[in-house]
Amino acid sequence: MTTAAANSKEPVIFSQVVEALFKHAIKERLDESTRRRLKTIGIDLDHPFLVAYSIPTWFAALRVCAEVLYPDLPSEQARYRIGRLVVDGYGQTTMGKAVFAMLRMLGWERSLTRISRGLQSGTNFLSARTRFLENGALEVTFEVMPEFHAALGAQQGIDPYFMNGTMDGMMALVGAPFEGGKLQPIEPGSQHVVYVLRRRV
Repeated sequence: MTTAAANSKEPVIFSQVVEALFKHAIKERLDESTRRRLKTIGIDLDHPFLVAYSIPTWFAALRVCAEVLYPDLPSEQARYRIGRLVVDGYGQTTMGKAVFAMLRMLGWERSLTRISRGLQSGTNFLSARTRFLENGALEVTFEVMPEFHAALGAQQGIDPYFMNGTMDGMMALVGAPFEGGKLQPIEPGSQHVVYVLRRRV
């Protein structure tokens, strides 16, 4: 009998996101000791990037970068900044240039309908939805698609602080008139995160 675990889909981060961080965003800012740490984790910067990387490898790499680049900041703030860096770096990749050009052309309101499609250019397991609240604020929800829950098990599939940084970076990119997103309370064991972005006054 085939088990559910055996049939579960494996969530991954595609190479262009890893390239965005290590080749474009931080470039030569990592010393040899850090490069060795990353190689032990599964990211070898001396060889071409793999097609995709596992979630544990990616999360471990984010923690290393946060420690090395922002040693004086709390981990949450450091990972937020890494998220902003990835957006900047992604815009320098071949796919990122095409995606960002399309989003700028669409404008911020129409770009909201393309968030999930944008996510799927960098991952295979995340989706997003948005809705406007009565006070004019924007609610953005990122979630792991159900077919990937079994493969993740008890592991969280979203780093809420890194994702906050990437979302704020994308909102700035398309000129959305909102302040930085505020992370809402996270339910233990949930595979989604919610942010509320209030309009600038």
